[in-house]
This record gives sequence, structure tokens and C-alpha cells, in this order.
Amino acid sequence: MSEELDIETRRRRLRYRSARTGTRETDLLVGEVIARLGDSLPADEVAQAERLLGANDVDIASWIGGRTPAPAEHDTPFLARLRREALSRRRRRGP
Repeated sequence: MSEELDIETRRRRLRYRSARTGTRETDLLVGEVIARLGDSLPADEVAQAERLLGANDVDIASWIGGRTPAPAEHDTPFLARLRREALSRRRRRGP
């Protein structure tokens, strides 16, 4: 995303993109986290999420689930937040 766009516009675009990634699993996890955080998502994490959504959906799901390590450019605080959320969801569902 262009740094010229104001943060509110970037957040709105991110909410839209994150709910329509291409795979349902990624849509649910990434989209729900971004929707819940809404306008409180810090600008640095907005940029991290924008970069992350440029990656392949299957890779994103694999990185979130810890099945494969994320490359350095995507191993960010935002991805760590997604991993914590995924773990929390699994715990709530139980065995």
C-alpha cells in the first residue's frame, strides 16, 4: 500500500482485503482479527498486515498455524498476534 494514503483509508482497505483473501480459513482468522481491532490497529501493524496479505493464502495459514516458519519479512508482531489468536481459538474449541 502507498504510504501516501492516510491511516484510516489504509485500515478500511485492509478490513476489506482481509475478509476476502481467497481461502476461508485465512479469511476467518485474519479478517476477524482485523475487524475486531478496527481503528486501534497501529500503523506499523497495518503495514505488516498489508505485506502479509500480499503472500500466498496457503502460506499465510501455514505460518499462522506454525506448520512452516515464516520468512523474515513476514515474521512480524502482527503475525505473532495472529498466531496467539489462532492458539486461543483452538483452546476455546477444546480437544
